[in-house]
Amino acid sequence: MSDGFKDSTVAFLYASQTGNAESICYKIYEEAVSRGFQATYHVLDDYRKFNFDSLRTAVFVVSTTGDGDPPDNSARFWRVLRRTSKDPKAYGHLRYTVLGLGDTNYSNFCNTAVRLDKQLREAGAQTFYPRALADDATGLEDVVEPWIDGLWAPLAKVAVCGSGENTREASVAVEDAEQAARLVVDESSDVDGIADAVGAMSLAAVHQPLVLDFRAMAGLQKLTGTPRLPAAICSAVPSEKASADRDADLSTCPPWHEALVSEHEGDSALRPFVATITGYRQLTSADAVKRTLLLDIRLPESERTDVCVAGDSFNVFAPNDASLVSALLRRLDVSGDDLVALKSLDDRVELPVHLQRFQKGRYTVRDILTWSADLASAPKKHTLRALAECCTDTRDRERLLFLASRQGSAVFDELRRQAPNIVDLLHAFASCKPSIARLIELLPSLAPRAYSICNAPGNGLWRIAFNVVEYALEASDPFSASEDQRVSIERRGLCTPWLEMLARGNSGAHILVARRSGHFRLPPATTQPIIMVGPGTGVAPFIGFLEQRAVEDSSAIGSAWLFFGCRSPTRDHLFRAELDKWIDSAVLSRLSLCFSRDAAARDAADADVYVQDALKRHWEEVAELVVEKKALVFVCGDAKGMGRDVNEALADILCRYAAKHPDALPKLGVEPTKNDLDDQQEAMTKVQALQVLMRLASEKRYLRDLWA
Repeated sequence: MSDGFKDSTVAFLYASQTGNAESICYKIYEEAVSRGFQATYHVLDDYRKFNFDSLRTAVFVVSTTGDGDPPDNSARFWRVLRRTSKDPKAYGHLRYTVLGLGDTNYSNFCNTAVRLDKQLREAGAQTFYPRALADDATGLEDVVEPWIDGLWAPLAKVAVCGSGENTREASVAVEDAEQAARLVVDESSDVDGIADAVGAMSLAAVHQPLVLDFRAMAGLQKLTGTPRLPAAICSAVPSEKASADRDADLSTCPPWHEALVSEHEGDSALRPFVATITGYRQLTSADAVKRTLLLDIRLPESERTDVCVAGDSFNVFAPNDASLVSALLRRLDVSGDDLVALKSLDDRVELPVHLQRFQKGRYTVRDILTWSADLASAPKKHTLRALAECCTDTRDRERLLFLASRQGSAVFDELRRQAPNIVDLLHAFASCKPSIARLIELLPSLAPRAYSICNAPGNGLWRIAFNVVEYALEASDPFSASEDQRVSIERRGLCTPWLEMLARGNSGAHILVARRSGHFRLPPATTQPIIMVGPGTGVAPFIGFLEQRAVEDSSAIGSAWLFFGCRSPTRDHLFRAELDKWIDSAVLSRLSLCFSRDAAARDAADADVYVQDALKRHWEEVAELVVEKKALVFVCGDAKGMGRDVNEALADILCRYAAKHPDALPKLGVEPTKNDLDDQQEAMTKVQALQVLMRLASEKRYLRDLWA
């Protein structure tokens, strides 16, 4: 599509929660510049800087977070877009395309991209290249790479593409030829030799062995589907500037936090600020499967406003684990104390936003590794492709290329399942030695972690409840001589072990936090009944809901029913005393408990296994509250398991209620249908029930706060 006008500049715009969309958008932007396009690169919330209303050509790369929500760094943009897009001609001058990233484990797959496309079209904008939606559950590369390959010809029809000094065609031709070349694999390689590359190692306690089987490479003639080699974009140059003075009390905050606060000075609702950990208590018993902490965070006087309400969440800026950073420095044989500055290799190309902070040369290599890139992120194929070029050993290089290829998908999936960090990878492929600059440009940015506030905010105090993420994975070692071929791999989260360390060892520690714009809120003094579903730490925001209800006029508010699940009432029944108190005072009208790992307690209490089972047991009462009394339904917790199962249970409940009460169909907004065989009305179908739930979500009567 072209109106005959070719724009001189293309804007590459992203909205990213975990760094994937940001990284992919930057990759496209960098390639566009290399191909000769004049281009700019911005986060959507910087819409004023790039004057969004006057753009003529734009490429959007946007992810979806939570239950179909846009990323935090696009919140301001969406407020403006909702207002301006009501005019059907507001963006009639804009030509655009959208690449959406999502996960089909969530019901609102790629909702941000779909909404953006819809609102831009309604405001008169036109697409020049079809939208694409990539699924992280099956591998983003399957959609992203072909979409990028197909972008350039349509883009050249709407934007000027100069010849440029460093066009990409030549390097692409070389890479394509390289990928098509015969992959040399010695079929006579002994099994022990293959195992050595990824077998057990003891070079550093911080890293874990990977167990992968590369025997499928034997006899392989060609690799296909390997992503293009990411271009190098930055270098780390020595700096003679003195290191910035650090306040010892703020050693747990990013060294650039003051600049970040200044960047958001005009938006108090989202501006980061330094808060203080003032106390904690453990909510689970010593023998519980998971360790759950309740953390008290004190806000500074300047931030003690009523901006947040019960159910809201906030971001915590956490560093990479110090031992992981030290292990990486040892593995790369680099001093962490050297002062360096990051510099773009091409003056036409800006560095990614998360690396721009390190351009002024007042940071050490350790600072950069600690706060720039996510060292524990799941490996991406384009990262493995680039690491292959950093190997001096042919076998290491070929195996990394194999993992990045279509033929190596099964082994790549097993690699992802073992959740390796970058140190694990570098030890597994011992000859791989990338530079610091190459490494951090390949890894996604270190994104803050979000937590729900589990109290009714007041007096400058936020409380959060979280499981300390520590777990073991099992892999099968096909090369093991023992009868039991299982290998245990220990893993830890990034933020929760760090918060636990601060809470237990340093009361008064400072952390950088930022409010998140949210919708998971209980309306004040609502007369509507509320149904809350939250197993495990999913109950956290509902504690805030109940605290809020406790100070409201009990005679003027609706009923409240909580479905709460845990493994055992003696080990991990979170907030038991508080819930009992609220039941006694009628703040909580009804409590349905579920015990998934304690059959004796389940029988004694006549409880269910999971929260979805309890919903189904009380299906008619639940449906009556939703259909007849317009109840608000809140669900909080795991998206892949509980969130999906609860959604299915609610759909089944609505179908069952409609079958028993056909007169309820109009109340649900469903047209009765006729059975062609006997001319009888049919009950509501499952598809219709799921559509009803989607409509209730749009009406903010069915609200979900879900995480992976």
